[in-house]
Amino acid sequence: MAFPTGGSHMWQDYSNALISAFGLAGLGFGIGKLVILLGERTIEHRHGSEGVRDVIARRAKMETKFEARRADRVHELKELDGGVEDVLRRRKVMERQIEESRQSGERLVRVIGEELQGSPCYVAMVVNKYVGTSAVQQSQHALVDPSWAQPQMIEVWARSMAEARTEIERRYPPAFGYAVTRMQEFLSADIPIAKAG
Repeated sequence: MAFPTGGSHMWQDYSNALISAFGLAGLGFGIGKLVILLGERTIEHRHGSEGVRDVIARRAKMETKFEARRADRVHELKELDGGVEDVLRRRKVMERQIEESRQSGERLVRVIGEELQGSPCYVAMVVNKYVGTSAVQQSQHALVDPSWAQPQMIEVWARSMAEARTEIERRYPPAFGYAVTRMQEFLSADIPIAKAG
């Protein structure tokens, strides 16, 4: 049985149309690629001779370095947090020891300097004027032990009373509320040699 010649002609038209469509698609792809390349060249020309790829590569390296630095900082922060926790833990232990010694009836004496032969020892009473009994004052000065509301005894080994006062004020600065209420040389008369003015 013979097929009509018109059918083969139709298949030939479809084939030609399909080839033309592929050809146009290829041409469109080529034109698009050319536009992209020209666009890249224009952008590269605008950003200098290094080109966009170099800029992107450089920024990627910077990003990697920043990420590594951030990881280092996070690690450092964790270590510092551990250090702070350790200091807070030691402070609690010391506060507990102070409280235990206070309850046992022993008088706490703070010592500044070292005992040297021929060097006098001065006894001073120091108070912190910012530490009070009210809850507001306590909350404002939480880092200062409440015992500083009452005069605390301090022994200072120094060559003179002026040097002793300087050492006390260096350890317990007046700017933080500490004040010397009385001071005398050890084993001298009960009357204080110097009073706070």
